Amino acid sequence: MRNNLAELLDVSINIESLRAAWAEQIVFAGDDYEWGKRNYVELDFFTTYFQHLLLDIQNAVGEKPKNYIIQMHDPSNVINDKWYLNIAHKDDDRKSCINIPVYYNRMEPVNFYDDLTDIPDRGKPITAIPNQIGQYSDHHPTLMNVNNYHNVRVIDESQPRIFIQMSYDIPFDEFIAKDINTRIL
Repeated sequence: MRNNLAELLDVSINIESLRAAWAEQIVFAGDDYEWGKRNYVELDFFTTYFQHLLLDIQNAVGEKPKNYIIQMHDPSNVINDKWYLNIAHKDDDRKSCINIPVYYNRMEPVNFYDDLTDIPDRGKPITAIPNQIGQYSDHHPTLMNVNNYHNVRVIDESQPRIFIQMSYDIPFDEFIAKDINTRIL
């Protein structure tokens, strides 16, 4: 089995603090900001709290991200379409990412598949068995291999799912081989 998730142990997160900071982030973004499922933003889009957290992560891994994404599915902001996460895929625009979970359902794990030669047509259920079923860390940012087939087992489309992500063109295994403090999940 291939490992696809790792905690970045040199940076700690606290879910309650993240959620309080997220409420400030929504206000900071302003009423005019038009939220989507994937929001590509610059570092200065974030409040000071998130800027410091993102820079701490960057310093811990020794690499600047190619972009920042806010993945948002929040019925209170009229963005309620996370069903597409159920479709097994590889990310085209990056090889790995670091996830900071603000809101998510822990009962909706991320699944990884070593080989999906029998990928069904989009919109049809996956019948393949995952090679790895994982959870994002609630205590540390989570490094994820998005260059392997993966999906999220969506259970409740109405529950908010908000992640701040840092994207990299560096493969997951290269990050793990670096001298950074990680724990494979």
